[in-house]
Amino acid sequence: MQPTVIAPSRRSAAELVASAAALKQRHDWDALAALAAELPPHWGAEWLRAADEVAFAEGQRGRFVAARDLLVRAFEREPSHRRASALAYVHYAALLAHNIRKPRLDEPEPWRKGFERWITEALRLRPDSIVDRYRLGVYYASILTQKDTLALRAFCEAIALFERLPAAARTPRHRLATPYVRALYGAARSAYRLGRLDQARRWIFRCIRFDHERHHQKPVFKLFLAAKVLVAQEQLADAERALRLAVDAPHDGDRDFVYALLAEIALRQNRIEDAAQWIVLNLPAHNRKPYIWRLLGDCEARGGRVDRALKLYKSALLKDRAGRHKTLLRVGRLAEQVGQLAEARRAYEQAAEFRRRRYLSEEVAALEALARVCEQQGDREAARAAFTRMARLPLHAERAEQELARLAG
Repeated sequence: MQPTVIAPSRRSAAELVASAAALKQRHDWDALAALAAELPPHWGAEWLRAADEVAFAEGQRGRFVAARDLLVRAFEREPSHRRASALAYVHYAALLAHNIRKPRLDEPEPWRKGFERWITEALRLRPDSIVDRYRLGVYYASILTQKDTLALRAFCEAIALFERLPAAARTPRHRLATPYVRALYGAARSAYRLGRLDQARRWIFRCIRFDHERHHQKPVFKLFLAAKVLVAQEQLADAERALRLAVDAPHDGDRDFVYALLAEIALRQNRIEDAAQWIVLNLPAHNRKPYIWRLLGDCEARGGRVDRALKLYKSALLKDRAGRHKTLLRVGRLAEQVGQLAEARRAYEQAAEFRRRRYLSEEVAALEALARVCEQQGDREAARAAFTRMARLPLHAERAEQELARLAG
């Protein structure tokens, strides 16, 4: 006689929801995600809350496909703003992770389309969602390629929605204060990129004032952005004061960007030694990023120490994957300054080609300098080729055509 096999008991939907709530409170994402095994194959409405919590845990673990699939099933059974917003967030989080290669998506475009679909649905169901408006702003500003006009509009809508809340809700302790502060910061950053400096200044100082106790946005970043705006407005002393506060602000990560901007301010004030000291005393050589080496080279070049500047620029080029054209342009100018035309020409050519290959755009300063050096070498054909590339750019076409006409004469 065969022994009787007793199937393991399955917890009820209510029991699973209670267990999920307890695990979520402990931030035990692995255990919470494991509850997926207890969902029945064809779960109905009574299992929705458990499915929602499991999907949330999967998102926290970076398992975005699993989170998305669960939420889509839940939304199909019971559409709601909460689930549409959660689906938008899963796509948003996957794209942000993709941007920092953690983890990389095989095909990011379907995730972009998915975000746009679900954020549209979420805002259709709840147009006054501050969180959704804020995430839409981040999508335009940071996930797409700096579409700051659209980003600024979304951030401003999030700001306006928060500021229309009842007075009792408009406090730094309210749960919506975090997206509000970050929308202020995002609006300031996008306005700065767009050259709308007065608007950028208004947003970043409002962000600093509102957030001075809770720090929903890290003080270092708020103060640094304020300093960048002030530098752009030529208020260098105020910018330096903001950066000195940023130096002392609590921050777990690197703050090399703060020291770099302090050095740039000192250079603009012709305090060359002070500029170099901000870097030398605070950023050890083994930790210096390429743009820091480039900035040190600028200090030496400003002081007339050409050989030392060139050596530092070469250090910048060793690991530079993004700003090589900026360094090569400086190398070319120094070489041209001391009459090394062949070296200058090579540097300008490399700067122009790197910009074209890496960013699919032209480095106008390098092309103009290249044309000038080529003409000095007697190579008028190469000079014409450089100006011809410039002539394809609407903002520089008129000047390039004038130069081409001169060379043809």
